[in-house]
Amino acid sequence: MESNGHRRVKRGDYVNENGNLHLPNGDDEHDPWTAWAYKPRTITLLLIGACFLIWASGALDPERDASGDLVTSVKRGVWAMIAVFLAYCLLQAPSTVLIRPHPAIWRLVHGMAVVYLVALTFLLFQKRDDARQFMKYLHPDLGVELPERSYGADCRIYLADNPTSRFKNVYETLFDEFVLAHIIGWWGKAILIRNQPLLWVLSIGFEMMELTFRHMLPNFNECWWDSIILDILICNWFGIWAGMHTVRYFDGKTYKWVGLSRQPNIIGKVKRTLGQFTPAYWDKDEWHPLLGPWRFIQVLSLCIVFLTVELNTFFLKFSLWIPPRNSVVIYRLILWWLLAIPTIREYNSYLQDRKPVKKVGAYCWLSLAICIVELLICIKFGHGLYPKSMPLWLVMFWSSVGVAILSFLLFWTWQIHQSLAKKRQ
Repeated sequence: MESNGHRRVKRGDYVNENGNLHLPNGDDEHDPWTAWAYKPRTITLLLIGACFLIWASGALDPERDASGDLVTSVKRGVWAMIAVFLAYCLLQAPSTVLIRPHPAIWRLVHGMAVVYLVALTFLLFQKRDDARQFMKYLHPDLGVELPERSYGADCRIYLADNPTSRFKNVYETLFDEFVLAHIIGWWGKAILIRNQPLLWVLSIGFEMMELTFRHMLPNFNECWWDSIILDILICNWFGIWAGMHTVRYFDGKTYKWVGLSRQPNIIGKVKRTLGQFTPAYWDKDEWHPLLGPWRFIQVLSLCIVFLTVELNTFFLKFSLWIPPRNSVVIYRLILWWLLAIPTIREYNSYLQDRKPVKKVGAYCWLSLAICIVELLICIKFGHGLYPKSMPLWLVMFWSSVGVAILSFLLFWTWQIHQSLAKKRQ
């Protein structure tokens, strides 16, 4: 028994059964204080939900809502429809490999992602101007054209002609809200992916995406020192460093936690409660992109989807007139982060699975579907918004990169076939 009230259990001791993680030797038995939270009470909750609907809808008192206006009734009906669907997902949606803080939390995340996907699909079938005005239903400040800030208007580090603040450009960039967002974002990504080389590929890759699309989005027009020094070498590095240190601190420390009722004091009970909101294991994920050509394509596909989700954030804000500090942007990022947690775990398990016939998990499928619909919205609503064409040197550069990757994969595949042919002889 460890000094902090738990003993070490190897990650391999977990067995996967119907998509859920279970511990051998009776470890599925829950603590008496919390066992009630794991017992199925679907019928009870259904009856409670029905009572709530009766009260909220006025089903037994129709005259109560007779004087209400149509807009209010429609809004309440839509929110009630979403609530019913989320309640169903909370109880009946597919489980993922994650078991903390509670499997129902991840079922709820699944339901929220489905609602978001359906809302995006509805938005995709609207005209651009109508979609912008529709955003007012989500937040009253939306639906108004916004100026985009350009970070590359003046790239001078030292301003000799400004006696009040000769490093004004540097100060304004350092105290921009995106600096903290970069650090927190990359800390979260490091905890998700848990592989430093892959994180650096994504970090440098996103800066290359900013360089590629800066002729379309003024927000991507950054100074060289902002992009290379501040973003990559300071903010992204610090976020990755902090995230990987978090992973290394807990690396391999998969524990069988002593139940809440068996903790000796209040502090132990508080620590055990907070520990329920941490992952069951922190082992670093092994992606092995150089294992073979097909594995290289699979890991490259993960990077492409990851970068596409990042780019969708900025293109959606630009085409739908959503300011960076609006709560809609924050809610989307939180939902994506919650959805990415089971998605990355499922995809890594999919890559490690050696079955001849396999399929990706529900969360992987859902994440890819949301990414595609977001991209379609950006393409549809972006018509006519970007008058400048991509510079020729960028077209040539990315064409060369594509040809180089394809040639590398073909040569790699040919080498493998040659090696196999020699072994057969």
